[in-house]
Amino acid sequence: AEVQAFKGEVAQLSLLLDGNGIGQGSLVTTTRRPITVPVGDFLLGRLINPLGEPMDGRPLDVENAEYVNINGNVPDPFSRPIIKNTISTGIRAIDGLLTLGGGQRMGLFAGSGVGKSTTLGMIARNSEADVNVMALIGERGREVKEFMEDSLGEEGMKKSVVVCATGDLPPLIR
Repeated sequence: AEVQAFKGEVAQLSLLLDGNGIGQGSLVTTTRRPITVPVGDFLLGRLINPLGEPMDGRPLDVENAEYVNINGNVPDPFSRPIIKNTISTGIRAIDGLLTLGGGQRMGLFAGSGVGKSTTLGMIARNSEADVNVMALIGERGREVKEFMEDSLGEEGMKKSVVVCATGDLPPLIR
């Protein structure tokens, strides 16, 4: 949970996941540790949730994993390198009209059924990027499997990590 407010001695919390067993007046204690997620090459080709837990039914090989705080420090804007190198997405319409830089983040937002998944799959398979980190936020559960199998395919998954928070999860985790 994340603390949203205090009212005297009482903390109001927003839950990350379901609240099974927790109710009004429940005693909650802190772990005194930040939430961390494992990162490393072992995530390539995997489907994980926003907490870094596997969703594809296979265990994570976290033996040599580095753990990173999800509330990491944001780099000072003046210490970030200026984006100078372009990166090809493999889609000529995007490369010609919406040039992307190496290291740049990109968001793709549109209504349902207009081709977001198809476009993401094409970029994952055809771009010059070494690693794709794709976040599927608010998707229906069945759409995640379709995206991984049909849009990304085996070729796209080889260099991708898919982070998924389906629409049925609490807002804080999405």
